[in-house]
Amino acid sequence: MPRRQRTRDGVYRSRQVAQILGISTRTLYRLLVKGKIEEPMRNPENSYRIWTDVDVQAIRETLQK
Repeated sequence: MPRRQRTRDGVYRSRQVAQILGISTRTLYRLLVKGKIEEPMRNPENSYRIWTDVDVQAIRETLQK
């Protein structure tokens, strides 16, 4: 049985952000490591990155440069 995706409107996981932007998760992580995008907030319970619509838009603008 497939896992159910638990997201709130405007809050995404890294894999979802990559899909929205049409890039791989590897590319997303490279942008983070190289400092081209800011590290998003993290979930205090599990330390997963929490991406917002604002983060997605900022990445989109960075990719257009």
